Amino acid sequence: FGGSFFIGESGSATCLLGELIYSYDECLTASDAYEAEYSGDLYGLGEAVNDEYGTPGCHIQDRVGFEFNEASLTGAVSGYSPICKYNSTIYGSCPSTTTTTEAPSVDGITLLEAIPEAILTCYGDLTTDQQDAVRILGYTISSWHACMPEAWEPPTCSWPSGIPTEDADCLDRLDYLLDRYDPTSNWDDLSYRTKEAMVTLGWDEDGTDWANRLTPKSYAKPFAGLTPPSTLSKTEQNAATFLMYTEDVWEGCEDDSECITRLQRQETEMATWGLWSEMASGLQTRLKVLGWTDTLWSAGELPASASIDWDKLTQSQRVAATLLGYRKDVWENCVMSDCLTRYNYVVAKYEGLSWSDLSEAQQDAWTMLLHSEALWEEGGMLQTRAFNLRWEELTAAQQRMATFLGHTEGTWQGCNYEWTGEDSSSDNSSTGTIDDDPYRTVRVEMTIEVPYSTISGNIYGSQVATMPTSFIEMFELAIARALFCGNPDYKNYTDGAYDENGDPVCKQSEEYERQKHRVVVVTVTEGSILVNFLIVKNQSSTDTASPVLYQALATQLESRLSPIGQDVEFGKYAAYASIKEVSLSSLDTEEMAQVEAFELKRAAWSDSTACLLKVDARLGLTSCDSFACHPRHLALSAILAALIAHLWR
Repeated sequence: FGGSFFIGESGSATCLLGELIYSYDECLTASDAYEAEYSGDLYGLGEAVNDEYGTPGCHIQDRVGFEFNEASLTGAVSGYSPICKYNSTIYGSCPSTTTTTEAPSVDGITLLEAIPEAILTCYGDLTTDQQDAVRILGYTISSWHACMPEAWEPPTCSWPSGIPTEDADCLDRLDYLLDRYDPTSNWDDLSYRTKEAMVTLGWDEDGTDWANRLTPKSYAKPFAGLTPPSTLSKTEQNAATFLMYTEDVWEGCEDDSECITRLQRQETEMATWGLWSEMASGLQTRLKVLGWTDTLWSAGELPASASIDWDKLTQSQRVAATLLGYRKDVWENCVMSDCLTRYNYVVAKYEGLSWSDLSEAQQDAWTMLLHSEALWEEGGMLQTRAFNLRWEELTAAQQRMATFLGHTEGTWQGCNYEWTGEDSSSDNSSTGTIDDDPYRTVRVEMTIEVPYSTISGNIYGSQVATMPTSFIEMFELAIARALFCGNPDYKNYTDGAYDENGDPVCKQSEEYERQKHRVVVVTVTEGSILVNFLIVKNQSSTDTASPVLYQALATQLESRLSPIGQDVEFGKYAAYASIKEVSLSSLDTEEMAQVEAFELKRAAWSDSTACLLKVDARLGLTSCDSFACHPRHLALSAILAALIAHLWR
């Protein structure tokens, strides 16, 4: 910094290169120069001290600030680093003019004869420690070669073999550093200076984290642009620069390369991590933060967090994803990439693979898209019969499966948005009795072709009030799991759809808990079992609309391997169940009253009043922060809801 100053080795009382600074005024100059370049990183120089046991001359207390010790008897102190000045007269520098004056000889030895051999050695021919010293002084490979004065008769240096040039493609430079600092290599094989820089960036000194591939969180910080600790500190930047990182490489080449290319690289890298049981613990730690488990990883499934936009992930999830190699655009599946680029990516992804090469989740996804092992062996991906359908003709579940496999609406149709698919006529006429409001509450009638006595023990009557509540509760929760848990659209659970705790599997448990109240049984009657229930309309624009949920449920009931078909509680009924939508107006007076009562209760809750749902004096949750959650405001909401319900009736 400041053109000629640099921080020496911590704990040392001397400068390995350069000279110690014994002038207070020059130390003040160094302090001001550091502040000018790295504002706020260290405290500036204060009054001089006289400490016979302290570090001599100008120095810093590591990560604190500048000090000047004027004592004559001094020594090295742990945690303190000398400030050194590079003397261009002794060590040489880039010439400021086109001529160089030859220094007079001393005892018959000229300056040229006194210059160490390494000073006139090409970078590629230096030892590892000498190369480290070059970079500590702030040289790049180019400047090291360029700064050898002609008067010194320097060699002609070519670019070192195996190192990408400074203007090489960003991903090529990134690959070089990933190979150079490969965590699968031995920590002890790294040079002393390299390990020192790594420790500055957060690796532990004994190499345990390195062996476990537990990358420090500093690697998830931006290189610059924010205020530390949200970005790298100047000391961390210096360490990264010494390790040959540039800002674009540190940021994962996000702004300098095609997203699809980096998505391919990410998938290829993750495929090398192997079995969960054999995976490095550091990788497991980061994957667990994102929701991966042994079961999901082994099946090739994505965690629930994969469906969440980058900006809506928690901070810890974004950090974990970044440390695993993701960037925002790759995490969001390169939605802005050109259609043909993505299409070529999807083709290349599955080209040459046999059915057995696919993960369990990929096989399930292709099967749901009307593929099979036999068809795959005939012609690979393009043999799927679902390619005869336009994107909008796929069910919601099939669209999710296609997206999981890498497709978008555009690539599904070969990037031909004018394609109309095969001519397939169907009767989509409406009965005229169903409200066409896309955000309506949907009333559903499910017919389960099994004896009524299987749920009642014996026939007590036809009304819900006389029914055993266990079936009603089971029904509501099972349907809610099928609609809100985000479980795989097609999967055969050989040991039952249970999670690691023995509960019914639910990948998006928070979403399920938040929306399960939207499934409400109205009546259960005989013949065989007829269940009338509601899928209550969505309360916010981000929630899935009830008609869409109805279609999703209808699709699930067509497959034994769907979430509802595999449900550990309802699966035995799902195989015999079918549904149809019926008009809310067909409810009798008593049923309509139940619906209105529920709508009145539901309408009182919104994003601004939801905090009251968490009030529980037993747990010490007794207040809400916002005015909107005040009981008086809630009462007003209930009055308005009552008026709306009255008008609706």
